[in-house]
Amino acid sequence: MKKLLAAVDGSEASMHALRKALEIGDKMGAEVTIAHVVPNAFIPAEIPFDAGRLAEESMRAGEVLLTQASAEVARPNLGRVCLRGSPAEAIAELAETGHYDLVVVGSKGRGAVSRMLVGSITDRIVHISKRPVLVVR
Repeated sequence: MKKLLAAVDGSEASMHALRKALEIGDKMGAEVTIAHVVPNAFIPAEIPFDAGRLAEESMRAGEVLLTQASAEVARPNLGRVCLRGSPAEAIAELAETGHYDLVVVGSKGRGAVSRMLVGSITDRIVHISKRPVLVVR
């Protein structure tokens, strides 16, 4: 294993997954990259709003989140990727195109009923990723 991808969203569950990815990476001598996905925002045409500015600000906030995550684990030089799109699909695609050996994601521990009603990005990544996925609880 040479490359690990840890998906972070600012939640404690994702930070726990990042710490586990770093632990695995340290033991295996693997490079760890952290990724965050800024979801596309839907703004109806009737609402007078600068969607371009919102997109830029959202990406800046994503970059800040990645910087804070790196600082929290005391690894300021971690590779970082901030993407835009559907979170599960973007992470799965990055894992494939970046040739990552393992994707590490957190789980908020929702039950089956809650997952059905709310949906789960982690669950979706597990189902669509062509790369192995480690779900950390």
